[in-house]
Amino acid sequence: MKDWESVHRQIRDLIQEKVIWGASYGFVREGKLYPFYEGVQGAVEPWSERKLEPGMFYDLASLTKVTGTSTRILQLIGEGKLDFSTPVQAVLERFSCPETTVGNLLLHDSGLPAEIPDKASLTADNIRERLFETKPEAAPGERYCYSDPGFMLLGMIVEESDGVSLDESYREHIFEPLGLKNTSYHPKGEIGRFIPEEHSQSRGWICGEVHDSKAYLMGESGSAGLFSTLDDMLHYVKAWLERDERLLRRELFEKVEHTCHFDRTYGWGTEYGAGTLYHSGFTGTSILMDMKAGEGFVLLTNRIHPSRDNTEFLERRKQINRLWLGSE
Repeated sequence: MKDWESVHRQIRDLIQEKVIWGASYGFVREGKLYPFYEGVQGAVEPWSERKLEPGMFYDLASLTKVTGTSTRILQLIGEGKLDFSTPVQAVLERFSCPETTVGNLLLHDSGLPAEIPDKASLTADNIRERLFETKPEAAPGERYCYSDPGFMLLGMIVEESDGVSLDESYREHIFEPLGLKNTSYHPKGEIGRFIPEEHSQSRGWICGEVHDSKAYLMGESGSAGLFSTLDDMLHYVKAWLERDERLLRRELFEKVEHTCHFDRTYGWGTEYGAGTLYHSGFTGTSILMDMKAGEGFVLLTNRIHPSRDNTEFLERRKQINRLWLGSE
């Protein structure tokens, strides 16, 4: 069984040392959910006066890639509408590289860069065109590079395949079947239920709006932009651990679990060892699953509040993950 007590202590230490101001986190074991809430929403008023509690919304950042985008792409593969070998150009005709496949984008080995070049010049009007023009820096399959543009393209493939917005697609095919009522690109709730992010020179305090600048321009993006609560994320992890066929076909769960390429599988990282699936988000969110043990760990924080300069949390989170796995 996983070492929960060490995780509790480490998270409380992070809050006491003001590395973070609070954490909503929890575990899934034997089909049961165990949520915990420590600390407050943020560093300054009014957030410093609000204790964390159930139903508060976090900007998932790159957890969007797995909770929404790669899950829906895998579903489309299961429905026979796509394949891992489908060329991106077969769906997005204006994309620049004919050799790149859907599988390459899922594995982050497409050769596409980590970011769209000259990101500062992006606007809501030109961002999609710039995505199509982004050139690979290596041949598909040759090397690993975690690529936001790759998952933005996957989001556009979902839109093209389903004929609806990402929010509608993910709600119909993922969130509603699993009973996730608080996961959306456009969550509804009082502003006091939203966890604050950093202070931006151009946008002021970011709270209740997506932090990621590209997702902010696009409105809905395959790489970032979903908001959710701890309860919803624990239920999502439970579905993975149980290989719930409301989420994916059995053979696709097996494909994800038994693929390891550059410490990646389709959508997820496998850097914590065989049988584990991991993903994190820039804002301070993460999911870690031990598929062999049937246990999961969700950690939601706003580590970029009040500033993204907080890198200590990133190293401490690695230690916490290893403690939970029993490898520390």
